[in-house]
Amino acid sequence: MSAQELLTEIQKLPPAEQQRLLEALKRDVKMKSEQRPITEDEVEQILLAKGIISEIPPLADYTDEDEDFEPIEVPGKPLSETIIEERR
Repeated sequence: MSAQELLTEIQKLPPAEQQRLLEALKRDVKMKSEQRPITEDEVEQILLAKGIISEIPPLADYTDEDEDFEPIEVPGKPLSETIIEERR
């Protein structure tokens, strides 16, 4: 149903029903606008509270070594191509 068709149908409702619909839509829009994405820290706290994890792992230490990382050259076709072929 298009937006125009929906609007036409809403206009056929009695005024009291239109008002209830308007209030429900406002509440729904307000709730959705107040929602925010959950952070990684919040996910860890939830998992800890539910007993899924026993402790929150410490953050990995970042070192200069990480910047110097160079992948090892391996002969043959890329692993991703091999995986795709095997899935077919």
